[in-house]
Amino acid sequence: MTAYRVLRHPDVAVDLFDIVDLIAEYAGVDVALRKLEEIEATLRGLAQMPHIGSLRHDIFPDLRAIPTARKGVVSFVVDDDRKEVLVISITYAGADWISRAGKRR
Repeated sequence: MTAYRVLRHPDVAVDLFDIVDLIAEYAGVDVALRKLEEIEATLRGLAQMPHIGSLRHDIFPDLRAIPTARKGVVSFVVDDDRKEVLVISITYAGADWISRAGKRR
């Protein structure tokens, strides 16, 4: 199977910064960086397994969501024609991923 290219919505960089900042504040930088690596590993895994997760057509068509780093959620869409996965949002610790993903549609 050909690996898919994993792309990120421009605001995903802010999502990751905010997650690292939040975790570093209460658990330290080392823990925050380990969580970031867990999230990045999840994103890399989407290249080989793009159709994992729960479909959430109720938020918008073809949106998928998967857990990451124990308390996180990655939302994304898959374009099979282009062999691409677009990561829409990444949230952590109960943040409202549904609203965030919906706004980034």
